[in-house]
Amino acid sequence: MMVKVGVNRFGRIGHLVARAAFTSGKGEIVSISDPFIDLNYMVYVFQYDFIHNKFKGTVKAENGKLVINGQAITVFQERDPADVKWGDAGVEYVESTKYVVESTSVFTTMEKAGAQLKGGAKRVIISAPSAHAPHVCDGCVPWQGSCGKMAVELPRTSSLHPLVLPKAVGKVIPELNGKLMGSYPSVSVVDLTCCLEKAAKYEDIKKVVKQASKDLLKGILGYTEDQVVSCDFNSDSNFSTFNAGAGIGSQ
Repeated sequence: MMVKVGVNRFGRIGHLVARAAFTSGKGEIVSISDPFIDLNYMVYVFQYDFIHNKFKGTVKAENGKLVINGQAITVFQERDPADVKWGDAGVEYVESTKYVVESTSVFTTMEKAGAQLKGGAKRVIISAPSAHAPHVCDGCVPWQGSCGKMAVELPRTSSLHPLVLPKAVGKVIPELNGKLMGSYPSVSVVDLTCCLEKAAKYEDIKKVVKQASKDLLKGILGYTEDQVVSCDFNSDSNFSTFNAGAGIGSQ
C-alpha cells in the first residue's frame, strides 16, 4: 500500500514535497492545509515553479478539491494545526500509521508540531531544523574506501545561499557539530574544505567518492567530471553531486 501523506502549508517546501510524491510514485498526497492561499492559487504554484519548471502532468481545481493527475486532494484552510481534520481526509497507512509533513517552518518544536496529532495524524515530519525533535537525514553513511576511512578533522564551507547550513548539518551529523562555518535558491553550491586525519591524494579521494556513488551511496550521491554549474542539477534525484573537476588537493 502506498504511503498516504498530508501537507501543512503549500509553500515552496510543501508543493515540492507534493511534486516529489507524484513524480516518484512512492507517496500519495491526500490532503493539504494552507490558510494563506486559495485553491486556484494552489493550482498555479504547483503547476509552475521558477526553479523546477512546469509540472509535467495535469492540475486543476474541481469541486473544492485540488486535482493532480486525476487524483482529488482534500483542501483545508486552518491556521491552527490542531483544527485540521487529517483523519477525516484519509491520511493513513499500514497499521494505522498516519503522516503529515509540517512545512510552515513555524511549528518546529515537538509541542507545536504535535498539535497535528489532535486532528488524526499519528506521525509528523518537520521539514525545518528543530531544537527538540529527532533529526533524520537519509544518505548520511560513512564508508570504507580503498585508501581507508577518510576521517574529517577540520571542515570549512562556503555557499551560495542565505540560509544557514552548518547548524542543520550538525544536527544530522553530530561528529561535525560546531566544526562547520559558512552558510547554503534550489541546488546550492557548497565549497567544502577539509583537513583529513591521514594524508590522501586527491585522485584517491575521487576514486573513493566515485565508487561510493555506484554502490553504497547510489541514488544519494552523484559524481561528475563535467564542466557544470548548479542549475544543471535542477530536479536531479541525487541528494548531492561531487564535482570532481572543481576540487583540488594540497598536502
